[in-house]
Amino acid sequence: MTLAKDSRPRHLPLRESLGQKGHRDWTQLRARTRWLDEADQEKFDLVLASLVRTTRAKGVEFEIQDVSNILLSKSRLSSFASMHAFEHRQPNNEYRQGSRADLERCLAHDQVRCLKGTLCVGDSFTSFGWDERLLLNNQGGSHHFSAARRIARELSVKVPLQLDHEHHVLDADAVHFVEQTVSLVVIPYPDLWDELKYALRREQVPVIPGCIRAPVCYGDEAMVLSLSIRSDRAASAAAYLRSCGFIDLVDHLIEDLGVQQMRQKRLN
Repeated sequence: MTLAKDSRPRHLPLRESLGQKGHRDWTQLRARTRWLDEADQEKFDLVLASLVRTTRAKGVEFEIQDVSNILLSKSRLSSFASMHAFEHRQPNNEYRQGSRADLERCLAHDQVRCLKGTLCVGDSFTSFGWDERLLLNNQGGSHHFSAARRIARELSVKVPLQLDHEHHVLDADAVHFVEQTVSLVVIPYPDLWDELKYALRREQVPVIPGCIRAPVCYGDEAMVLSLSIRSDRAASAAAYLRSCGFIDLVDHLIEDLGVQQMRQKRLN
């Protein structure tokens, strides 16, 4: 009955873009509160915390063409599908004639702080084992940076960058534990999330207690309904929700782990 009276889309379309919504960032899959049920021996909040392993390195060098996503900006980056689209925006007041002088002017801008030799503590690089894009976490200057990137490419000029770097990889053991333990069903609307939890509990379907927010690419308000597939009732409920068109994050986790493992094989 809960789903019968709700005609909204079961999930928001995932699309690549610049900014927070342009990639699946599994570091954002976290429990907002610790589990309330003392019978939860698996402490699933700790499992989520172990899902991604992060390595950090100081002063790592890249070239400007390596950067394929900008995470932070004063502008609405999510309206641009790619760096190429952002570089070719209209109007593009920073690009001007695309000359060497324009490149030097863009790089001299005081908000482009990732140039080699001007290491900035506030900015950083981020990368993911399951996503080939290198992200620039900058506190401003995205327009000048993108114009410089375009001009440098067109003029075949190398522009070395240097910032601290965080690299995230999925932990295969943690992903497989999740796969064998739960379904993580994305509910895009907070009101529907509350109604579904109530309806499931009324039907004596055990819902793992706690509150999980989905990565932002699934929607600003999306929540995660956690169901233990070790319970026949909960496994059936999860299968029914998937058949209704809801996304199970576990499917995407397995998909991204496969991408990560294929990338590791290529690099080795």
